[in-house]
Amino acid sequence: MFKRILIYLIPLFLTALIFAVSGKEEVGNEDSKSKAIAVKTAKVITITSARPIITSGKLATTSEIKLSFLTGGIIDDISAGEGQMVAKGQLLATLKLDEINAMANKAKIALDKSQRDHQRIMSLYADKVATLENLQDIESKLEVDKANLEIAEYNLKHSAIYAPSNGRILKRLAENGELAGKGAPIFLFGTSGQGWVVKSGVTDREVIKLAIGDSAHVIFDAYPKVKFRARVTEIAGFANPLTGMFEIELTLPASKYVLKSGFVAEAAISPSAVSTSSMIPVDAIVEADGDKGFVFAIDEQTGNAVKKEVVIDYLTDNKAAVSNGLENIKEVITDGSAYLTDNSKVELSN
Repeated sequence: MFKRILIYLIPLFLTALIFAVSGKEEVGNEDSKSKAIAVKTAKVITITSARPIITSGKLATTSEIKLSFLTGGIIDDISAGEGQMVAKGQLLATLKLDEINAMANKAKIALDKSQRDHQRIMSLYADKVATLENLQDIESKLEVDKANLEIAEYNLKHSAIYAPSNGRILKRLAENGELAGKGAPIFLFGTSGQGWVVKSGVTDREVIKLAIGDSAHVIFDAYPKVKFRARVTEIAGFANPLTGMFEIELTLPASKYVLKSGFVAEAAISPSAVSTSSMIPVDAIVEADGDKGFVFAIDEQTGNAVKKEVVIDYLTDNKAAVSNGLENIKEVITDGSAYLTDNSKVELSN
């Protein structure tokens, strides 16, 4: 009899136990749902400033000239090397003159013959033996031969390269015995006494924000702890067809530091065009994709967290500049934001 009673009581006991446990879980869930998440906030600071444009480039002199021969030919002698300082008028390179001298001699012989023919035709014309047309033809040929001799002598004169001013050989692009084409660069020459510029490139979205005179600072790999002041002095009117970038020049003032053409530089340019942005800590951004992101703020009416989509303009010094999405928002959640969802109950612990 006792065993039968147990058989009926055990199922009832287990059923009651299940309901009791289930009731505790529901209470626990209610507690967890009602429990607020501790958070900290940071003020949204509105500033009016220009987004810095970061770019890189190379240092060059303000006046760099490519020196070449007027005519083509075999290089006879190059007397200047890379890095060498040269004086104005100094001979830098010459061509072998065998062919060029021959061309000049040929032109001179042709001119001598034309002059003799001209004298003879004039005499015949005076004696009514030659016609006016004969005289005009020889006069035309005489002028052509004079021009040919002038060209030959000009080419002979410019079969050598002379320094156009005091300066330095920045790059030597040929060697003795090489065949130099007409106008092919032999030297890259930098004028001394001139300033320095950083040549760089910016995108189409950046170039429209720049203006001549905008300030910048430049850091060279050679002097990583020194900031050199600079200003925008040239802005290209069209994009480089190879890179799609707009080339700019930043001019540096005189400096006590030793600078060399070709130094790699990183530049931060401050455009004159300004805009209004909301500055918030980077920690406040919980999600980001390109220039889009999300932050949490506290709803003034409910006191709960509310998720806001924002447009990120740029990042600087652990701050994010937001151009859209924080209108009428005075504070954003920083600490604890990773644990929030939209409408989460929060408890301020600043």
